[in-house]
Amino acid sequence: MERLPSGILRVEVPLPIESLGSVNVYVLSDGEPWLVDAGIYTARAARQLLRGLREAGIRPCDLAGVVVTHFHVDHMTLAPVLAELGSPRLLIGRGDLAVLESGVEDFIDRVLELYTWSGMPREEAEKIRRHHPAVRMMEAYREALELDWRPLGEGDLLRAGGLELRVVEAPGHTPGHILLYGDGLLFTGDTVLPGITPHVVLHGVDEDPLGSYLESLKRVEAMAPALGLPGHRGVLRDPAARAREIREHHEKRLRGLHELLQRRGPLTGYEAARLMRWRTRYSSWDEYPPAERFFAVGEALAHLRHLEARGQAERLERDGLLAWRAL
Repeated sequence: MERLPSGILRVEVPLPIESLGSVNVYVLSDGEPWLVDAGIYTARAARQLLRGLREAGIRPCDLAGVVVTHFHVDHMTLAPVLAELGSPRLLIGRGDLAVLESGVEDFIDRVLELYTWSGMPREEAEKIRRHHPAVRMMEAYREALELDWRPLGEGDLLRAGGLELRVVEAPGHTPGHILLYGDGLLFTGDTVLPGITPHVVLHGVDEDPLGSYLESLKRVEAMAPALGLPGHRGVLRDPAARAREIREHHEKRLRGLHELLQRRGPLTGYEAARLMRWRTRYSSWDEYPPAERFFAVGEALAHLRHLEARGQAERLERDGLLAWRAL
């Protein structure tokens, strides 16, 4: 547990996700205690979070509320357990609440259907579905949906744990991701992370999540908070600079993908993912585990769609598959 300014405690809650290792749950401990994010629905995670609360002198039944930055399994699925131990207010961005209400499983199925339309073999998509953390945590999502969630939107003010926090909508990593900003501190969720680049996947062919994400990063740059409290790893001493680094990373990837389309001609998202360079320890696509393939194809599609939105690529259908060509 790490003590931070303004009476904030950072508890590292373990994850069964090797590439991440843990998720940060922040305890706002001045006055009535609140949590920012909840952790994942596993016994090990629950034990570590409860141990952190105990070390802070807080009983679970004393929690006044839990704010979830986004709907991913590692940030929200432990909320039903906390609700059983007390009666905290539960808050989440309105865009992600809409995903919960329409069904996380349906959301994943729509994404994978888009992948198969983009050239991924159906048996590969089914394997990804079986291994996807959200599908494996569906019981926790169903329990979470039974709870009374309050939606948060742009500009909402939240008084929690002695802080006054303003809600900033930051779509991209998820449709309804939110940030919390106040007292020079920015809870970044997974919008800005140190050392790793948050994934952005295409979840609808007429959406532009990467465009939304780049705008969210620009907002972080403009806010220039003194300290960033991210969803994973340690604190960010210069969140604006890190946001700019991530934005430049995506701009470089967009340029490289456009050049690839110019050289190779029209590509499906699946073909583009196999040809693009990813920072990974795997030497070939055949070595990629299901989770890595999910992210790679989703990222490739998000970048292709954003090239289209910029007028640098054109969407077409090739042999019944969705593809893009350079303009």
